[in-house]
Amino acid sequence: MRNALKILVASLAVATAAPAVAQYTFTQPGQPPPQVQQLQVWNNVARVNVGVGFYNSGFYSCNYYYPYYSCDSGSYTSYIPFLVGPQVDLSLGGMNNISLGFTVGFGTITTSYCSTLGLCTSASKSVTLWEPTIDYVAKFGPPTQDTVGRFRVGGGMYIGPDSKIGGAFRIGGGASFFNANRLGIGLDLVLEGGGYNGYWVGGLQLLASPEFHF
Repeated sequence: MRNALKILVASLAVATAAPAVAQYTFTQPGQPPPQVQQLQVWNNVARVNVGVGFYNSGFYSCNYYYPYYSCDSGSYTSYIPFLVGPQVDLSLGGMNNISLGFTVGFGTITTSYCSTLGLCTSASKSVTLWEPTIDYVAKFGPPTQDTVGRFRVGGGMYIGPDSKIGGAFRIGGGASFFNANRLGIGLDLVLEGGGYNGYWVGGLQLLASPEFHF
């Protein structure tokens, strides 16, 4: 009976070890071992941003006469453009990247103005706004990870009709999905604040983008 138990245990050990042994490939003496295929790593990204922006600008002429405070005149401007443009993230090593982009906005500017007499008027016109941008981008996660978050901070220049110019500070965040593949998808939210043609401008960009990793 004791011998039968020893034979049974030995048989189970051989059966368990056989699949593990089968994972190894033995070569003939003098031949190099087979090469292990390495995972491709993409450090740079080229994308086409597509989305919508929400911008506004306003001023009010106010006076303070103790104990009274009044605003005699003012204006408010809104701009909700469709946004499209290319952008490239170039790796500087590790989590650090430099991002270069160029966004074009197509939309209608609506302006409301109220005079000191309390009379208000409004006007609208179509405007195309060009914005070259440069950002520092910090990416969180290895390039082999499928989803990688990012934080950006930088600046942009506004170029509008009649060569009117302005600029803005930019800050935002987003993520790349399918980051380990050659093709992916990006989502970003960017806040902007600055001036254009002598007026304060604040804005928000919501962007989605097909990405090409290289």
